[in-house]
Amino acid sequence: MPVRQRRSIRITGDEILFLIGESGELGILKAGEKKQIFIGTPDKEEIVAFLEPEDIIAVSAFENSEKAEKGIRSMLYLLREMNFPITVLPENHPTSRRLPMVVAAGDRINLSCNIVPGTHPEQDILCACDDLSDTQITASKDGVEVEGTVKKFKVEKF
Repeated sequence: MPVRQRRSIRITGDEILFLIGESGELGILKAGEKKQIFIGTPDKEEIVAFLEPEDIIAVSAFENSEKAEKGIRSMLYLLREMNFPITVLPENHPTSRRLPMVVAAGDRINLSCNIVPGTHPEQDILCACDDLSDTQITASKDGVEVEGTVKKFKVEKF
């Protein structure tokens, strides 16, 4: 039975943290500066997430591969550098099962495999693979605090 752990992982503004599971992985990047991320909802509303420099932007991919890591890097670049908006799908939308990646941003993100990908405007929850589910990532000044049963991770230059 896995033991739940809490660990601090140092990442700088030009580094990306990958949490690696058996069937998916997560990329985490610091916001780096004060910024806004716009979130379009199914109710035709626009929510604005205000991020501080130490907050995090996370992308969850539903496979574990070099291709997934390239996709994660690309999506993080679009979100952080190009101010790409987040789109939330309506519940029961057929496209949600086709999403290869989903995103969240803020000071704390909870990973769950029990939600439908792409349908949650709340930025404190993110769909993830089974073995990363129930992990909590909290932004800190020098990196992130990870609480969960993450067995493998790596930090690389962004």
